[in-house]
Amino acid sequence: MALKNWLEKSSIDSGPIFRLIKRWDHIKEKALNPGAINDLLKSLARYCEFDFALELSSHSFRRGFSTSAAREGADFEAIRKQGGWKSDETVWGYIEEGRYFESNAALCLINKLESRANQE
Repeated sequence: MALKNWLEKSSIDSGPIFRLIKRWDHIKEKALNPGAINDLLKSLARYCEFDFALELSSHSFRRGFSTSAAREGADFEAIRKQGGWKSDETVWGYIEEGRYFESNAALCLINKLESRANQE
């Protein structure tokens, strides 16, 4: 919802989503540099009192995007293209990481224990 509102209010219909905002709320065409995004993310995380604020970066979002998109069934090529990765191996690594609990033997045991607990 926040992204949709930003795109509507900024009138962005192509190009970078995260852009430099100059004086008088003038939105530039140029994308924010990664350092600015990292600083913004860390500031927000500190404000929210997240204990992982110092480790947070724009890479966290790219990586999280790939694992979440794969979990939802997005096509490999679409994930790779959206994330801008050149290496298939990198993307497959992130996708596999996001699927650790999909076909996990321990998950079967956890579900069985949960089912028993609900019956009692």
